Amino acid sequence: MTVGRTPNYDRLDILWGICYLLTSVLFLRLFQVQVVQNVEYTRAAERNRTQLIRQTAPRGRIYDRNGDVLASNQAAFSLIYKPGKNVDENTLSSLADHLGPLLRTDRELLLDRLRKAVREESAIRLAENLPTKAMFKLSELKTIYPGVDLIVEARRFYTYGASAAHLIGYLGKMDERSWKDYKSQGYRVDSRIGKTGLEKIFERELKGLDGGIRMEVDAQGRLRRRLEKLDPKAGSNIHLTIDGKLQRVAEDALRKSPSGQGAVVVLDVRNGDVLALASIPDFDPNQFMDPESTAPIKALPEFNLATQGTYAPGSTFKIITGAAMLNEGRVDPNDKVYCPGYFDLGNHRFNCWEKRGHKYMNWWDGLANSCDVYFWRMGLRAGGDLIEKYERMFGLGQRTNLGLPGERRGYVFGPENRKARKLSWHDGDTCNLSIGQGELLVTPIQLAVMMVGVANRGTMWRPHFLSRIEYADGRPEWKQRPEEIGRIELKPQSWAWIDEALTQAVKAGTGGKVYTPGIHSGGKTGTAQNPQGDDNAWFVAYSGREEGVPEIAFAVLVQHGGHGSDAATPIARRLVHTYFGVGEAAPKPVAISSGTTIVPAVGTLIRDIRPPRPPVVTP
Repeated sequence: MTVGRTPNYDRLDILWGICYLLTSVLFLRLFQVQVVQNVEYTRAAERNRTQLIRQTAPRGRIYDRNGDVLASNQAAFSLIYKPGKNVDENTLSSLADHLGPLLRTDRELLLDRLRKAVREESAIRLAENLPTKAMFKLSELKTIYPGVDLIVEARRFYTYGASAAHLIGYLGKMDERSWKDYKSQGYRVDSRIGKTGLEKIFERELKGLDGGIRMEVDAQGRLRRRLEKLDPKAGSNIHLTIDGKLQRVAEDALRKSPSGQGAVVVLDVRNGDVLALASIPDFDPNQFMDPESTAPIKALPEFNLATQGTYAPGSTFKIITGAAMLNEGRVDPNDKVYCPGYFDLGNHRFNCWEKRGHKYMNWWDGLANSCDVYFWRMGLRAGGDLIEKYERMFGLGQRTNLGLPGERRGYVFGPENRKARKLSWHDGDTCNLSIGQGELLVTPIQLAVMMVGVANRGTMWRPHFLSRIEYADGRPEWKQRPEEIGRIELKPQSWAWIDEALTQAVKAGTGGKVYTPGIHSGGKTGTAQNPQGDDNAWFVAYSGREEGVPEIAFAVLVQHGGHGSDAATPIARRLVHTYFGVGEAAPKPVAISSGTTIVPAVGTLIRDIRPPRPPVVTP
């Protein structure tokens, strides 16, 4: 007979099994804590004994094409707060009471920042670029409030203040959304990041690797002594195609213009380099680094007129009208139109800017003197469809893809566009289109790109402001290469006729103020009607050394400036003189002022003046 085990023995075995299991679990946990997680807990203990006071790394420098520094860094004292353990609300409130008057900061705003530092368990900057007087007073608080300290770190500095501000951009503090995006990338809650322009576009390249000072702290979080210093590493350097001197001349000339506002774009005809990109009014990005600045960001003129402003091109568009009618053989350049100062179309009378009339005009005279009657009649002969075709060929209505956010495409005006919207087209619309009015809208940079194509006879380069990037991590530097974005296909003879007329416009026509001996320039003025006030003044041109190929092309816009020949050409003259390094030359004595433009003296260009008679050319 088999004797079975008693229930008591079974219960004992189960109990011993549970003990063995618990012992095994305890052993495994001890092994994990003392062996596997030893490093982690050692680091945690070290963090309880030490704290890292981070120091902002110098951002990469921004240079112009000549190696001149446009954006760099300066040493500055910052007040930081590193919260300790179990910081109570009373301590924070008292600290805010003491710091508020010294930092000239609203107490409640300061208290919110202190609470955020405690909540995030992260050091936070309470003030930057502190003056010496404030530093001594703040040093006293270090002995009263744990976690308060003064450190030296890099502060962004823009060498020429507002110059090229729309392109370079500025730094600002992070909002809640930005903090969520940058938190995992080594940024602190109080880090400054690029808000606009190059500072924002190349934030990752420009930002360096922050360093810091590892400090020993006591149980209350007081900073006792320095243990080690981790040197910050600067960010990558960016080299631009911008010519800093030319940029500043353009900005200064715009500020001194009749309205004090407008845009200038200067491009290298040979590769699309942006030599100047000016927009006035502008702002000084240094004010965002000034702790005492109270200027609200939203009140700043951040709108870039050069790339975001859209305007009627006025008579600068006559270049395109001329290209269409001459290249397609619709008009012989020797055909003449009589200008009595007006043109009747049906029951509507179009008035030329020259009320006295230009008399007889051929292609060269018509463009050089910007005769509206000539282009109304010849535009009707060419037709709106053909002009619209060439309008698109010259890049209007398309973004140049410069690379700056917010660039506008403008608005194409023509029969095809109207048809797409199921609207009709009339001869009066063709007349408006022929002289760059109506619904047509362009940006200054579009007209500059257009003039590049005219200057080099067909090649449309994508404008670019970046030359190269010197990477701080040792990677091979990146270099910009020219990029062709289109071709303007005109017959060689058509290009020659256009160049001759534009050259005449500068030598003895409406662009006479730009004429400089030894420099070959071709250009066109424009006075565009503006529904929001005074007319906008334009001048577009290209220039090169005499007997040489054109080197630069540019567009000048003076918003509400009035006449192109009065407001825009003096700016162009300064650009040409600065780029080519020539002295001031007196204007041609044959030029006399008359209304919208400068008209040549009798016999200079108008070679056939007779008593009034019916126009030779009819639509």
